[in-house]
Amino acid sequence: MSEVAAASNPRLSIVDAHVHFYDARSNRHGFLEQVDPVYEALVGDYSALPKSYLLDTYLQDSRSCHVEGIIWHEYLSDNPEAEARWAQHLATASSAPIAMVALVDFLDPRLPERLATYSSLPNVSAVREHLGWDHANPLKRFAKRPDLLSDPAWQSGLRHLRDHRFKCGLEVFAPQLPDLLKVVRLYPEIGFTLAVQAWPLDLSADGFARWKRDLRDLSRCENIVADISAIECVFGMDWTVDVVSPWILTLIELFGPDRCMFGSHLPIANLSRGFAPLYAAYRQIVSGFSPSEQDRMFRGVAADWFGLR
Repeated sequence: MSEVAAASNPRLSIVDAHVHFYDARSNRHGFLEQVDPVYEALVGDYSALPKSYLLDTYLQDSRSCHVEGIIWHEYLSDNPEAEARWAQHLATASSAPIAMVALVDFLDPRLPERLATYSSLPNVSAVREHLGWDHANPLKRFAKRPDLLSDPAWQSGLRHLRDHRFKCGLEVFAPQLPDLLKVVRLYPEIGFTLAVQAWPLDLSADGFARWKRDLRDLSRCENIVADISAIECVFGMDWTVDVVSPWILTLIELFGPDRCMFGSHLPIANLSRGFAPLYAAYRQIVSGFSPSEQDRMFRGVAADWFGLR
């Protein structure tokens, strides 16, 4: 299916699996006040990002699709609990159903209290931690240190999720997949979200082969699903369907349509090609799947996984 053909079809119904709403007037996001070299290394030049991105603007940006639900993700505020309470007010007033993913640190001594706060917010259905660590590039290091996934103290923090209903997102780079696999196997009762296509760093043929090999092992765990989003962060602002397609199709081949979901990564995606070209590309890439399989990936998986109400 060409992008033109996809665009001419009736509007696609989606649950957008990865969106950031924020308002720098309500919560402090340090990287929006001055350039953060680490964040810039991950997403590229972000000087054009607005200081505020809210539902009305998103619905205008996403008008090429019929948005049936939104999965809001925290956006690195200085006070994650205050940010989550702010997002809960937004979700309560929203015309579109919103599920929320809040920030945690599994080494935080106050983790039980933070999880209790999140449990008091009805739309929070998942938490996540940024664990990306690139040994070759000091600017691509979001984690406190490289060994958290194998640290028994950090791993023990995950046990607190047993007392809550939350899914768990762990954002890692592809070389960290073997360590992530051990964590996912250690806690089969926890549902994990694999972010950003397992964030490959090496886009060469050898890098693709290693990424696929490690993902194959991870995909055998039934307690993990894949979030396909942030294409621009992996493949660059000028990504093309030809480059992106083999990675996305391989991910779907390994996890299956019932464990893959698509997200826009707005507003960061607007620094690249924007929403409509992105979803036209998604539709072109998965055009070989049945209508029911496409509906699962574009809508059903995210709605079910995050308990969208």
